[in-house]
Amino acid sequence: MTVPPDTWRTHAQALADLLSDQGAITEPVWRRTVARVPRHVFVPAFYSDDDPPDLVDATDPRWLRLAYSNDTLVTQRKEHPDQPGMLWSTSSSTRPSLMLRMLQILDVADGMSVLEIGTGTGYNAALLSERLGSSQVVSVDIDPHLINLARKRLADAGYHPSLMAGDGARGCPARAPYDRLIATVATERVPNTWVDQTRPGGIVLADVRPRGMTWAGALARLTVADDGTATGPLVSCTWGFMSARRDVALPGIPEGVPIDTSTAHTRTSDVGRNALRTPGLSLLVWQRLPGVNAFPGTTTTRLTTPDGSWANISGDAPAKVEHGGPSDIWRQVENAHAWWTAHDRPDVEAFGLTIGHDQHRLWFQTPEGESWPAPGQP
Repeated sequence: MTVPPDTWRTHAQALADLLSDQGAITEPVWRRTVARVPRHVFVPAFYSDDDPPDLVDATDPRWLRLAYSNDTLVTQRKEHPDQPGMLWSTSSSTRPSLMLRMLQILDVADGMSVLEIGTGTGYNAALLSERLGSSQVVSVDIDPHLINLARKRLADAGYHPSLMAGDGARGCPARAPYDRLIATVATERVPNTWVDQTRPGGIVLADVRPRGMTWAGALARLTVADDGTATGPLVSCTWGFMSARRDVALPGIPEGVPIDTSTAHTRTSDVGRNALRTPGLSLLVWQRLPGVNAFPGTTTTRLTTPDGSWANISGDAPAKVEHGGPSDIWRQVENAHAWWTAHDRPDVEAFGLTIGHDQHRLWFQTPEGESWPAPGQP
């Protein structure tokens, strides 16, 4: 369906005004950019929030209004071979307020080159192309099908950035170095290749969060130094992007862990299950329990770790803890809680990351302060 220019421009301007009124856009240049980019071109069909979801396309009277809403629009779903009949989201046009918040944190300027990891629908690449010019933008996605669709839709909208199908963790060395790198997929670890492909003084902006406990993540804004390291603060962001896919055929979901519940131990704890939802503290839990999966229920939350350890936590303090496997993993949560309480309950923005070839560090308050191996550190 062809939407008349005056019609879509009215919707795009309304979206730009909404994001400005909400504080998601604070720079006039990005308000103008949003008003000039036709988001509907990149989301010709998407899934509704209904249960089960409907496919909304141009024949649906809701389509154009939703295409210019401040909502995440899921555009692709895949079945996992281990979970037949269950569909997982594998691509979307993310909530514009988050996209624009990140683009402003990225702090681009005229003439800068940008590498985007996670092309998806192509809408973010269109925003960057409108702001900087198509020749300054490179975008990579693991899914060749998405790349082909994005290339056509970008061209239909008048943009021609360089697009490449491949593993985003490898970046795009052919066009390096870049002034800015932005990852619009969630990653558990900032790959060294992203730092290597960003020039000294440049910025890497990534959504860093665990697959199995996504609310524990944050945005990492890292500045690349002359010595090839990158350091910077974490920026609060409770809900981020879909996890990066390691295999184009599979959704980026947590990997299942076999556990043995035949032998269990029960105790009480002064730390309840709500601790897992507490900003700052949940980050520390992830640091202490790499590969953690959390399964919140109505009254009980289950945690598992890759070694087969598990814990069921019921209620708030005093909580009932049932655990099994090689270790009592709720002890690590209690230890994280004790440290967090002793340091005045810091939020995620009290922490930062340093990325180097020898190791990745999560630090508290300053890069020279107390630090630990970063979450996702192999």
